[in-house]
Amino acid sequence: MKVRAIVIGTALWLGACAPITMPLPIQPFVDIPVPAQWTPYSNDWVMIRSGKVTAARLIYFTTSNVETTLTDARRLLTGTGWSESRSERFINAERFPGIWVDFVKGDDLCRVTIIEGTGATHVDYTVARVNPGP
Repeated sequence: MKVRAIVIGTALWLGACAPITMPLPIQPFVDIPVPAQWTPYSNDWVMIRSGKVTAARLIYFTTSNVETTLTDARRLLTGTGWSESRSERFINAERFPGIWVDFVKGDDLCRVTIIEGTGATHVDYTVARVNPGP
């Protein structure tokens, strides 16, 4: 009986320590569409929800260059009501060109960071949203 209690206790303890993960859909926000040809890199995706806000980081890869990728992102976001507020071009530490662009929609913010790479272009969406009230 004592061994059984130890086994049950250990199983419960390990279960409590295990992370609870649920896969996110390829496009978790209806008003933040992405082109079908972009490949989600969902191993690094994260979404955090509290009672008042939702924050997310969504990562995709594409074979398009920075300019084409930016054109696609702008077209899709502005088509769902987002407005571009500011942007900045940069060269990253590995000497690849990139750009970040902030989009706003009400109190919500979506930053799109696009960095060209050797084999693919990295597209990072960072989203901060105010959850609707009760």
